[in-house]
Amino acid sequence: MIVKPNKIERLKARLRPYDFFPEISSVDLINLTEEQRFYLRNFGIYNHKLSPDTFMLRVRITAGRISTDKLSEIRSMAQRYRLRMILTMRAQIELHGLEASNVLEVWKKLEIAGLTTWQTLTDNFRNIVTDPLDGESDASRIETYPLIKEMESLFLKNPDYVGTLPRKFNTAICGTAASSHSFFGNDLYFALAQKGETVGFNLYLGGKNSAMAQDADIFVERDKVVTLFDAVIQTYLHYGLRGTRSKTRLFHLLQSIGISGFKTHLQSYYPNALQNAGILLTKKEIIKEFTPLKEGNYAFCYRSRFGEISSEELSVLCDYATAKKLSIRIGIDQNLYLFGLEKPEAPFAKRSDPPKLSVCAGSRYCSLSLFDMKEDAGMLPLDRLKRLGVSVGYSGCLKGCGRHQHVDIGLIGLRTAIYGPTQKSARLFLGGQYTDGKATARLILMAVPLHGINDMIHVILDEFEQSGYLDFEAFSKHTLNHFSTDFLALWFLTKCYTQKRDPLKIPESASLPYSTWEEQLIIDSYFPELELQHEEKQPFYGGIQEISQRLWGE
Repeated sequence: MIVKPNKIERLKARLRPYDFFPEISSVDLINLTEEQRFYLRNFGIYNHKLSPDTFMLRVRITAGRISTDKLSEIRSMAQRYRLRMILTMRAQIELHGLEASNVLEVWKKLEIAGLTTWQTLTDNFRNIVTDPLDGESDASRIETYPLIKEMESLFLKNPDYVGTLPRKFNTAICGTAASSHSFFGNDLYFALAQKGETVGFNLYLGGKNSAMAQDADIFVERDKVVTLFDAVIQTYLHYGLRGTRSKTRLFHLLQSIGISGFKTHLQSYYPNALQNAGILLTKKEIIKEFTPLKEGNYAFCYRSRFGEISSEELSVLCDYATAKKLSIRIGIDQNLYLFGLEKPEAPFAKRSDPPKLSVCAGSRYCSLSLFDMKEDAGMLPLDRLKRLGVSVGYSGCLKGCGRHQHVDIGLIGLRTAIYGPTQKSARLFLGGQYTDGKATARLILMAVPLHGINDMIHVILDEFEQSGYLDFEAFSKHTLNHFSTDFLALWFLTKCYTQKRDPLKIPESASLPYSTWEEQLIIDSYFPELELQHEEKQPFYGGIQEISQRLWGE
């Protein structure tokens, strides 16, 4: 079956994105067409038709490693042009507040300073990420930075790869056995593993913000990683789907031909025999403010304000790092890391933000977001979330840049008129098993008004604390994920409404996963006074609607 290429693919066929490069300086930035916007994004220059007067530059920071001199250069530019900065979850820096009159000037100055924005947007290989402590922590078995540099050299500024992919492609590689980060949301993930006496990587494919990468059952030794990466990208370049734009990620190719079909194509580009997967070595680690390193010194995690960082903050950090001869890295958690401290001490004010709260850019920086996510994230019960070590992902739209399905509690901001006049609200997700890539968080409630979010989160955290599990992922695995999403929605809504705090008690004779009949018994035994009616086709739907309106309806 022949599939008609989508509009963007037809555009690429007429003019390769790389061949647009000489035209950049002559483009009328005040009156951009959608085609020009696409081409500019291949060079890290972002403009959207909803905000035609503003521009953004996304700076590629390889593996998050950057010298203090270059970081100071970015800070100076931000200060000089009065720009706002965001640290991204791919360890990059975005410069916001640019205009048609200065965006190309700043873009060129970045290149002169040895920095680049190439291929950080649209259909390109995005920044390859790794653990922020790569090569330095006691848990680091393989330093991945040299491998990342080699992989990057294959595609960066390569005419054959600039904007030629079917869609964006995210890559991760982690050689650290204990990490506080999950990488299964990437299209391609090299996960630390061991086969026999050899330590290398298992391959996972097809992850994205709403799906976990699948086990490809492939083990690769360290010295063959770059060769295998090249084979994967060749396979995606030549066999990736180019029809409906929303179905062109690697995930969709795997849905179409399966892992086995992909591996068949892969072997055409990979000169070695494919080995079956080894034993995965990664385990979960809790983020620390100070982490002891191999050399006997320490790393310090400087927390940004949900990704926002000011010029003044960067000035202080860079001056301190220079004076103390420290190195700096950008983490994939929207934070900065300082390496080489002699003692676990740093003269910086502490923030109360929880260590695992990922927040999208929000409406101040992104025209697709419905409201200011960074401002609203600050209103969550931060102290309790931090104390319990619960991770939260907060996205401003369905694109999911806050990674709300790869965390313990996920939220998507939206507007709803379900409970009266249109108001801010959020979709609620629970149950992510993200450390080992077993399950994304599930949609539990379609719309919780923002004024009710904290009450709902507190009820969920009460249940977690009463469960006896020390880790929310374990709570999800052994409790939440045995129940249907409709049961969980009604359970937490009703606890919020009745203020009852008794925890779930599962009948010893119950099956796994619990049947609808067993779920109904639990609801009726806990809340008999409500006399909720259970419909045959959607047993909890009526109760969810009724209790939601009692809680938040006018």
